Amino acid sequence: MNEIHFNADAGYLEGIVRGYRDGLITSPQYLNLTQCETMDDLKLQLATTDYGTFLQNEPSPLSTSTLSARCTDALVAEFQYLQQNAAEPIS
Repeated sequence: MNEIHFNADAGYLEGIVRGYRDGLITSPQYLNLTQCETMDDLKLQLATTDYGTFLQNEPSPLSTSTLSARCTDALVAEFQYLQQNAAEPIS
């Protein structure tokens, strides 16, 4: 009986999580990232992925602390979005 209500309770969030999963960096993208020599090269490579949007307004030169902070901010925002839209007991 619980399976009947799954889509109503969690279908939207499952779709969001699947979208997040599809946005993960692929092996070829990771290989390109490992070949970057500067942080600006890294920013340029990330611009073609789902991770590029939160770095687009960062001025050059990009620092590792800025990259780390923006990645953390994006992860926290995605988690909070999931938590706010979740049904009990997750919310």
